[in-house]
Amino acid sequence: MKIPHNRPVFPIGYISKSTGLKAHEIRYLEDLDLILPARTDGYQRLYSGKDLVKIKTIIKLRNRGFSNAAIKKLFKESCFKKKSKKKV
Repeated sequence: MKIPHNRPVFPIGYISKSTGLKAHEIRYLEDLDLILPARTDGYQRLYSGKDLVKIKTIIKLRNRGFSNAAIKKLFKESCFKKKSKKKV
């Protein structure tokens, strides 16, 4: 079964294992408004494939010396449009 790229299905633990970031580092990206995961009725964060790609892109940009503010500006002007918070 193929999962749509924008469907939020991945818990923070999966994202952590996939990116090498700790859960608190992923939540920090949310605090900075760099990512905006969906929430379940119990307020658990769920991430989509698109979120995972975005987080990996953030990591690459940080490794190249980009600041959080610069990354935020790049995303504001790119294909990574901010989505509204939604519950799933």
